[in-house]
Amino acid sequence: MSQVMRIVTASEWTAASRGAAAIDVLATLGAVPWARSGRVLVVRGAGSGELALLAAGALEIAEVDATTVLPLPVLLATAVPQISAVVVASDGSLSLLIEPSAVTASGHTGVGEDLCPSHS
Repeated sequence: MSQVMRIVTASEWTAASRGAAAIDVLATLGAVPWARSGRVLVVRGAGSGELALLAAGALEIAEVDATTVLPLPVLLATAVPQISAVVVASDGSLSLLIEPSAVTASGHTGVGEDLCPSHS
């Protein structure tokens, strides 16, 4: 189980010189780079070090009902291992559930555990 430790601005994370650059999840998915005015979501798994993920949009830390988490089709799950599942909100909006172990840089000591067993 991953644990959110803190959320800081991207400039604070850089200024803090934590030693490991924050991982730009959108860039790993091939999205166009955005201005570095976002935030950094820092998570830690049981017995693991910190994993810093850049966030451009709104962040919500909430319990998710398992019935709202939809597994990805096998073809998509294979093509984009950074995404664990799709979460459907009550208003019909969709969110992507990110897989921290799939976005860690090689040699980085990250969370290394599944957030959602939607594909294994």
